[in-house]
Amino acid sequence: MFKENDNKNYNTFVKKELPQNKNVLNDTENSSFIGGEEGFLIKSDGNIAKDVTGTEVGLNFWDKKVLYIHPNHEGTYKVISQGIIEGLRNLVREVYTAKTDQDVVNLANQIKPDLLLVLLGDTFPIDQVNAIRTMGIKTAVWFTDDPYYTDVTTKIALYYQYIFTQELSCVSYYQLLGSPQVHYLPLAVNTKYFYYQKEYNSTSIDVCFMGAGWNNRITLFDQIASYLSNKNTLIVGSRWDRMRNYHLLSDKIRFGFLSPEESANLINQSKIVINNHRSYDDSTLFNRNSNKLPAVSINPRTFEISACCAFQLSDVRQELHRYYEIGKEIETYSSPTELIEKIDYYLNHEDERHEIARRGHSKTLINHTYTKRLVTLLKVVFG
Repeated sequence: MFKENDNKNYNTFVKKELPQNKNVLNDTENSSFIGGEEGFLIKSDGNIAKDVTGTEVGLNFWDKKVLYIHPNHEGTYKVISQGIIEGLRNLVREVYTAKTDQDVVNLANQIKPDLLLVLLGDTFPIDQVNAIRTMGIKTAVWFTDDPYYTDVTTKIALYYQYIFTQELSCVSYYQLLGSPQVHYLPLAVNTKYFYYQKEYNSTSIDVCFMGAGWNNRITLFDQIASYLSNKNTLIVGSRWDRMRNYHLLSDKIRFGFLSPEESANLINQSKIVINNHRSYDDSTLFNRNSNKLPAVSINPRTFEISACCAFQLSDVRQELHRYYEIGKEIETYSSPTELIEKIDYYLNHEDERHEIARRGHSKTLINHTYTKRLVTLLKVVFG
């Protein structure tokens, strides 16, 4: 369905012309058009798809060209970028991609895209943004690290016509800076990496946590270390040796960073995955949030855990209820004591644990993929 060309180190994804037959979705060659890799199944009656729970969803397609700029950063940013590119391929006629250190102005002049979409934008030269805007091309940036990076994003935000931020509290902040087009757009899950793996149907890890040892996380795990020491626990990340009770969990901590594939494997092997958000004022590694903007939105790990059909216990974030029904699609804790109580309960109530995980999984594939997010973005830009 797509052909990929290498043109001066740029990647080009060109969608074929759609056949006139309205039953195009029967054509397995075109299955990715409706987001088959994002949790949808093919349905034979016209341009209608069904999601994994059988609910009909309408298709969206824009006859547009999008030039997408992804940062040179690796890790999470690469996973996000791949999810965005796949999502765009499902929704627009042509997708061109480039990195921030390339001559994007020249590329834009050649292909004349309808939209320049930049992820994060911290390393993309502003003079290139300005030059592309003078061509009459719409420009948009999607900030992914708010509010922790707002000291940086503040300096570049107003150069774009459209600002999208994954943090709800930052919408009014950018509006006060003077931007008329600021929109809340949370992150999502890249289902090429994070999905249910049947081979791990028999989970071997009781409790798992993946992530850096931010100060608030150190405080939490210090208080539950004695309890976790008697469970089959696995903690993966950096800076955990700062724990006061590190000696209780030293044999259960693995230092270093995980690839997306490794993260997904561990999630699938775990009975319970703990999710704990970074505090808005945490400065363990860095914090460029001098205005102390609050953090109320959820992290992408929330979606990744649920996409693997794993049971998660998350700390309470203000916006969590917007995405999942607490107690039915996800479980939460508000104190170390409650976390221990719920770990104990759900380790001993397997059927309830699986049912909550299954509901969260279905909700994620329906509502929280990058295809879904990009439908929202493209409707804002193009209507």
